[in-house]
Amino acid sequence: MARYLSGIEKQLHDVADLFKTRYGKGSEITEEAMKTLASLERLEHVFLREEHGKVLAGADEFISRPN
Repeated sequence: MARYLSGIEKQLHDVADLFKTRYGKGSEITEEAMKTLASLERLEHVFLREEHGKVLAGADEFISRPN
């Protein structure tokens, strides 16, 4: 999933750069593209934090098992 989010982030970054070049940094469409990119970055951060928590929870279960 992280790989897919990373690919989408790259595409949105390219689109935001294209809009910035074509319409200017302060244009409404450029601002919306940047907000969309920021939203995806927040989503990626939450996803990675959640996945990291699952990995750590699994490690706790593994460590606490009797041998």
